[in-house]
Amino acid sequence: MKKHTWAALLTALMMLGSLSACGDNTGSTAQQPDETSSVAEDTSAVDESTESEEEESEADSESDAESSKNSKASKDSKSAKDSKAESSSKSDSSSSKSADSSSSKSSDSKTENKSDSKSDNKSGNTSGNAATTKTTKESDKKATTTTMAATTTAVVDSEDELDPEDTVKPTKYIYLEDTSAKYSGEGIVVHGSQITIGKGGTYEITGTLSNGQIIINTNKKKVKLHLNGASITNHAGSAINCQNAKKLTINSLAGSVNYLEDGGVHDEDKGTVFSNDTVKIKGEGELNIKANYAHGVESDDDIIVESGTLNIESAKSCLHSNDGIEILGGVNFCNGGTNGLKTDGYINISGGSSVFIGGTREEKGAIYCGGSLAVTGGNFWAIGNSCTSPDAALTTANVIGLMFANSQPAGTLVNVSSGNSGIFTMTSPNNFKYVVYSGPELLLNAEYSVDYGGTSDGSGEHYLYYGTYTPATDGGTFTAGNPVTFYTVS
Repeated sequence: MKKHTWAALLTALMMLGSLSACGDNTGSTAQQPDETSSVAEDTSAVDESTESEEEESEADSESDAESSKNSKASKDSKSAKDSKAESSSKSDSSSSKSADSSSSKSSDSKTENKSDSKSDNKSGNTSGNAATTKTTKESDKKATTTTMAATTTAVVDSEDELDPEDTVKPTKYIYLEDTSAKYSGEGIVVHGSQITIGKGGTYEITGTLSNGQIIINTNKKKVKLHLNGASITNHAGSAINCQNAKKLTINSLAGSVNYLEDGGVHDEDKGTVFSNDTVKIKGEGELNIKANYAHGVESDDDIIVESGTLNIESAKSCLHSNDGIEILGGVNFCNGGTNGLKTDGYINISGGSSVFIGGTREEKGAIYCGGSLAVTGGNFWAIGNSCTSPDAALTTANVIGLMFANSQPAGTLVNVSSGNSGIFTMTSPNNFKYVVYSGPELLLNAEYSVDYGGTSDGSGEHYLYYGTYTPATDGGTFTAGNPVTFYTVS
């Protein structure tokens, strides 16, 4: 009896222990989903902060809240070391390592993590730091990109102010073929004998257009025309009509000879070369312009002659601008039916070797300048019925001017010498009263002699004679006591 009684009692106790063990395991299993959920939420917080900078404050708040949860969950998982919690611990460890790796890239995150406990550093706090670090890095990256973009824009704007030839761009080509043209490159439209350039850039032009026109119409972009043996004639308008461009540069390429000629009546573009914007003429070749109706080169802005050989024969002014004219260099010959140079603005002559001839009308002259004429270098000869006197306050080169009391007939030679040295001998195809010269051999306080009506054994080139002059009429002597000296010849 006793054996059966103790056996039954032992069996009952074992069953009771088994039930107690089952209750503990059930409690542990109930905690596992909460712990796994905390880790999942922590990982989600990191992902959200990485993907969206706009939710930075929300991500930080989430990561801080999840940091507290995960810190507690981490401590609980360490105290409950059973086999069923192992997968959760591994997930938590993996998330901590990932976040810790991101946070190690930020010095601010490192400092913050050092002040926290080791358990926090391995759990939720790394999530918050990783989110903050990522957001800061993305913000810094955006700021850096914006700064670089602004800097690049400033460089481009700065380059845009340079001479057009300083900016290297692919060259486009236009091949003139009598009454039409072929081309390569974008921005060119050919309609019969009318070629339109609609984009900024460099265009090399070759061949002959017997009766047509180049039209330039861009959205304020710089256009450079490289003339390489080009001949353009228009019987009813300008040869080159620049309606819209930030600047038009006409460059005669080395070794090339180029021709431009207009015709008919064209009051809206009164020039063989017409531009609403600044025109620059340069190159190492030769450009010949014939203006049958009005001006050789007409600009609503400025005209700049930089280099090359430029020959203009015009019915009216050779160079005519609203704002100003600059002669920086080149070998230039301007024979105008009215004026050699004319502008309502300023004229600066600082280089080159130029001849300016005025027309036959009494009121017209070799140089007409509505503003200030400044001469600071180069050499030029100007002859006509009148000539603007250089501004003494702005002129640093020596200039002498002869004013004849009576009009001199076309072809009359005028000679100026100093001692035994000849300075120049010249004439005009038209009647004239004024002769003005500036050159490096002129000296202050030197005495100059004037003779006219004689002969020369040299042949005239652009109405300048370089042979021996034989005098006829003595025009007297004068001393050039100032940089600008005008003398009346009786």
